[in-house]
Amino acid sequence: MQQIDYDFVFTDAERDALREVLLDVVTSPYSDFDAYMADVSGLRKDRRLGSRFTDFCEMSMLRDFSKSPLVVIGNAPIDLDLPRFGSADPVHEKYQLKKTFVAEGFLAAYAVLTGTEIIGHLSVNEGDFFHDIYPKESMFDTQSQKTLGTLKFHRDFANHFVSPDFVNTLTLRDTPTNEVYSTFTVTLHALEELSDSDLAVLTEPRFHTPFDDVSTHEGNILHDRRARNHAIINGDEGARVFEDRTRGLDEEAQQVLDRFVAALHSRKQMRVSRPGDSVTFSNRHVIHGREVRAVNDLEGLKQRWLLKTHNVYTRKAFEEFFLGDRYGVVNG
Repeated sequence: MQQIDYDFVFTDAERDALREVLLDVVTSPYSDFDAYMADVSGLRKDRRLGSRFTDFCEMSMLRDFSKSPLVVIGNAPIDLDLPRFGSADPVHEKYQLKKTFVAEGFLAAYAVLTGTEIIGHLSVNEGDFFHDIYPKESMFDTQSQKTLGTLKFHRDFANHFVSPDFVNTLTLRDTPTNEVYSTFTVTLHALEELSDSDLAVLTEPRFHTPFDDVSTHEGNILHDRRARNHAIINGDEGARVFEDRTRGLDEEAQQVLDRFVAALHSRKQMRVSRPGDSVTFSNRHVIHGREVRAVNDLEGLKQRWLLKTHNVYTRKAFEEFFLGDRYGVVNG
């Protein structure tokens, strides 16, 4: 089991300077996302961003994501005042109580500096572009970012018609007395464990994954649709899988799937995220999850909080799926 090191760590001075830059943006990312992004984009030449970070963002996009799909940043700026929410409806409490948007600004600036674009899904927080990995009581026992427990290995939107190119997260509040690990496996590493005949089966449409729990519990678009059967591996699209939700449609396919999931676990990397840790990864080339191994502070676990965006190389590739009155928000 391999630990994941940082690729970039802000100095305290760099962190504080960037926080001040982001506090200058007073537009709300939840009430007017387009104006918010325009304001953040306008900061691109602000010297307080620091050339070391802007150069790092540019260079990080030149890597081969199939081999090095994880980008880990430490000591990033987050909001100094982080309100606490109840478990019944944390999203709407956030709208009321969160008065600064430093964390959102960092993820927005990272998108701008890497040349990626943020998308939303109507079925996730009603289409918010910034959404939370934060437990919600009605979904404590689901397989979603709102669960209180372990979230098994998966690709975000594994069998959705719009799956993001990148998943970006920023830790705002952790639970140091609990054992909660973020887990990642580079898809290429897991595939190395399989035979050629297994790989051949994974490229055939002999598998089915139902829509994810967030989409089906909180959305109203996908209830009448059935996710299509699919291959696990489809060219450069990476792997489509959700542990214990994806099923083989015949005995051989299920056996191969079981071996693939076992390989994911045998090659997984783990880390404990601290406030200010940002983890970005290629959704095509990483299967990820979360393991809750011990709970010593249940109330602390209920308020563990990461902020998240889904990013794509270009929104134009998905325009046909967007809401007519909300560009960038997928109708599903």
